[in-house]
Amino acid sequence: MKDFAIFIIVLSVTGVVNCGMAPKDKAVSILKKGISDRSDVIKINAAQALVETGDNQGYEVIYRILQEGNKDAIVSALGALCILKDRNYSPVLVKLSENAEPLIRTEAYHLISLSSDNGYQPVLLKGTDDRIARVRRYAYQGLANFRDKKPIIPGLKDNDPIVRINAAKSLGLLGEEQARNFIKKEMDPKNPNPEVWAQAVLALAELGDTSLIPYIKELLTDTPWDLRIAAAEALLMLKDNSGIEILKDGLQSGDPFVRVKSVEVMIRYPYADFYELLKQASRDEYINVSIGAVNALISYRKKENLKLFEDLLDAPNPLVRVVAASAYLRSL
Repeated sequence: MKDFAIFIIVLSVTGVVNCGMAPKDKAVSILKKGISDRSDVIKINAAQALVETGDNQGYEVIYRILQEGNKDAIVSALGALCILKDRNYSPVLVKLSENAEPLIRTEAYHLISLSSDNGYQPVLLKGTDDRIARVRRYAYQGLANFRDKKPIIPGLKDNDPIVRINAAKSLGLLGEEQARNFIKKEMDPKNPNPEVWAQAVLALAELGDTSLIPYIKELLTDTPWDLRIAAAEALLMLKDNSGIEILKDGLQSGDPFVRVKSVEVMIRYPYADFYELLKQASRDEYINVSIGAVNALISYRKKENLKLFEDLLDAPNPLVRVVAASAYLRSL
């Protein structure tokens, strides 16, 4: 009985110590423990958060997973490097670009397409012949970084419309005047494809085609949610706020996938109009909405958010705790 009482006292003291931990220390502890978690998702997100908060130990964890992890872990790790904007050449990525698994190969090409390192140019050229359309899309997108139109031109005749759009966009970024008209032709009114149209309006917005603003505004109503959200983002890219209400409505939709897509745009465009809704969404029951909202709130640099992030350090979901820890440390 005496031993049991001692155990209770020790447990109580430990609890007091943990509860009394300063929020900053608690956040750091969550991330340090996270990189040793059994879950690859937690491990990768914690590693990403470490890098975001200035600790490059996170890169070691991510690259170890790229070499030793399973398919899903490797895809997630590549996604983390995309978010971290890792543009350095790596033979590990070159090897993954040749992986037999399409998901791994696609995500490797996604990351490679963001870099202008000359070592990746032969990889991207090879990718233009890949049997997976998404790989070809990233290959033509990445070739724009090397300022040579010639290897991109064949993409205009690809059998996948989004590959054609990406090739045309790359040519447009390199100064090809006809690229915009080529993309517009992909928006066939007789055979409307929401996915193709969404990519087309985003590509035209990236090329700065303001002449299309009136038409893009028409896509904000009576179209599928994916296209409405893409149109709203395209307008923001063109410095037009007409789609803000669509994104706000999307974040309040009963469909969690619509909420996720809306919050993803809000992360990229932190307008004041979104702020209050994002605070509410940080408690969303759908975890991808919740963590997206937390990530979006970081950009507002409001000290009042520290309390929100601090509270989420005790969230029941470990992934939310990791994201909150990152948000707290990055907001100090």
